[in-house]
Amino acid sequence: MNRCARPPAPNAPLLPRRAALRRLLAGAGAASLALLAAPAHAQARVARQFPMGTRRGEITFTRPPQVQLNDHVEQLGPGTRIHDAATNRLVFASTLRGQTFTVNYVRDSAGTVREIWILTPHEIEQKLPTPLAVDVWREHRREP
Repeated sequence: MNRCARPPAPNAPLLPRRAALRRLLAGAGAASLALLAAPAHAQARVARQFPMGTRRGEITFTRPPQVQLNDHVEQLGPGTRIHDAATNRLVFASTLRGQTFTVNYVRDSAGTVREIWILTPHEIEQKLPTPLAVDVWREHRREP
């Protein structure tokens, strides 16, 4: 009893296999072209939203986890998230050593820096809401 598949006859044509392979490659090529031709508005950057209580400052990454934030030496806590300006990806503080950025940051309840966003030039031009404006907004929301 032979359970193995029989090898094709030496003179059997390979054209059906090659034609199937060509169709498969042509379909894959067409699909990749469709992805590359995605509309530009689908690839546009969405403006980042910052939480209430966000502060702005200048940060220099000296010797991680130590940083100089607004001319004060501070230490980043474990798990501090640093968002890149170009792609909003998370980056490690050690890769930014010796560089200075304008950032938005949030502190946790212990006073350590919890989250940092490196700003683009367009985001630097925008102003953060002041605490006074936040208080006025809260008072306005309370009124029925």
